[in-house]
Amino acid sequence: MMRPAIILTAAIALLVLSVPSPAALGAAAVGPQPSADKVAVVDGHVIHSANTIANHVSNWGLIGSWPGLSTPFSDAPSGEWPQTSGRTYLWGAGLWIGGIVDGERRVTTAGFTNEFLPTEADLDTIYRTRHGAPGGNRFPWPDADDDADGREDEEWLNGVDDDGDGLVDEDFAGIGDEHFVCAYDDFEPGLAVLPDHVPLGVRVVAQSIAWNDPLVEDMLAYDFTITNEGEHAIEQVYLGMFSDFDIGLRGTPGVAEDDAAGWFAGDVTTVDGTAVPVRLAYMRDVAWLQPLGYAGWVLCSHDTDSTGIAAPAVVDAHAFRHFSGNAAYGDGGDPTNDAERYEALATAGFDPDVPDERAADYRVLMSCGQFSTLLPGESLTFRVAMVFGLTLGDLVANAAEAARVGRGHSFDRDGDPANGEEFLVPWLLGQDVPVAAIGGRLLARATVEGVELTAVLNAPAAPGVAVVRRPAPGLAERRWELADLAPQVAGEVWTYRVHDEPVGGWAADYALVQRAAGRETVLAEAAAAPGVPGGAGLRAEPNPFNPTVNLEVSLPRAGPARLGVYDLRGRLVATLVDGVLEAGVLDVAWHGRDDAGRAMPSGIYLLRLEVAGEAPAEARVTLLR
Repeated sequence: MMRPAIILTAAIALLVLSVPSPAALGAAAVGPQPSADKVAVVDGHVIHSANTIANHVSNWGLIGSWPGLSTPFSDAPSGEWPQTSGRTYLWGAGLWIGGIVDGERRVTTAGFTNEFLPTEADLDTIYRTRHGAPGGNRFPWPDADDDADGREDEEWLNGVDDDGDGLVDEDFAGIGDEHFVCAYDDFEPGLAVLPDHVPLGVRVVAQSIAWNDPLVEDMLAYDFTITNEGEHAIEQVYLGMFSDFDIGLRGTPGVAEDDAAGWFAGDVTTVDGTAVPVRLAYMRDVAWLQPLGYAGWVLCSHDTDSTGIAAPAVVDAHAFRHFSGNAAYGDGGDPTNDAERYEALATAGFDPDVPDERAADYRVLMSCGQFSTLLPGESLTFRVAMVFGLTLGDLVANAAEAARVGRGHSFDRDGDPANGEEFLVPWLLGQDVPVAAIGGRLLARATVEGVELTAVLNAPAAPGVAVVRRPAPGLAERRWELADLAPQVAGEVWTYRVHDEPVGGWAADYALVQRAAGRETVLAEAAAAPGVPGGAGLRAEPNPFNPTVNLEVSLPRAGPARLGVYDLRGRLVATLVDGVLEAGVLDVAWHGRDDAGRAMPSGIYLLRLEVAGEAPAEARVTLLR
């Protein structure tokens, strides 16, 4: 594995809390070079682990952990998918920011050359939160203005009273099931190994987010807000994600030498029927014995402008590049100075996919732009997601879901759909929208008897306002017109309740909609949980497994029962039990094969036990071949 030699040989003094001294780490230790007022978190303890991915988090730009180097964080997970599998997909990745300052091309990067450091705030570190955390409400949930000062999300997690109201971190946006926030800048050189590098003078507020949801559990979202805090305008701005995906079993020699880079661009339909543009830079494992799969970056959204002057009018990629670790820049290798890095970002074009026979140690770069002049004090935002898949089809499907979530939802907050005053909320799952922009919300709860739906409005339901069950395999569309129902009224709140029949083993999606002037607007969305508490039980061990997982089935009473194995697309893979069972505990084994006896590929599978008169029981297992 070839790396810039100066990175491998630099002796760096680390300023870290609760980490051994530089002398104890040894001369080979590598990391940022913080000054006395910067707190660099480099002990490797901050890890994304809320979904199927485990990945190290830093507050100086690095994504991943540089496996194999002598740093206090290099033993941390680095794009490990699934968790605890030992399958590592990432060596290191980071944001690239390029622009022209006073006629000079400048690029600040977080990989390979880590030219960022934590900002100068005394309390600057990595902050952890999630949706629903105190102070973290955001629209469209109630109380988005947490501190009732007439503004929303004017704070961000940094341990500082940003809005000067005497309160700290009391009104921010908490997102997903695991949300890390930090900030870094390029005012002082980090690992500035390029001799001609001149900082841009930017600060980056970096947020990374994970959801424990089946549709987006194989992705990590990254949201970068970039602010020009220097004294000079930055012109012709380009943004990019650089990544060295080394795919293989951790610690295995040569894992970097059998990868190939590729690019995907196309419109993809997501599970909910939304067509989204997917722009995906990826790497695939070409190991001759057993390829592990794919990993990549998908563009989700960035600042846009309908005129195309301030930013591209359409969210799209500008360039895709792959670099060989075994070549000079002129022959397709890594850029070695700011001019070459800017050329890689700014030159429009897309490199051809690397064929299997040319598999080697590659890195990929996806860029966006051109953004217009970034004046001192101005900001722009860049949203991407790191996604994983066993096949290219899986990777593209996961990338489409990530792009859909990253684009978020637009809301008509002033109640006038004709004026185009839309309010965009990024990183928003459709089923997590309980409150509509015009003051309504929709809640769904699955029970044994069916689905209880509650629609709450701030005004009586007008004709055309309805609750809709979206069509799905085995479920036809259904519609309840709320104007035909009698509400419960309490003050200025009108509550409507409807009941749907049992929807089977999978979540049903519902929407609160308003039909007017020939168009239908979604006001709120909800999903019924696929199961409710009951007496049936299901345990699986070992997990992960290969080739057999042992299942313990608990039945509170005798009766018909069915135990099936499903993939994450909802397709039935195997039926393990289908008949009348006695009450008690039954031991069942699944040997990782479908009903036709074919061995299933590595991946995550859902075991579902359905018992007459009881709530379904589920267990999720990971098969590792």
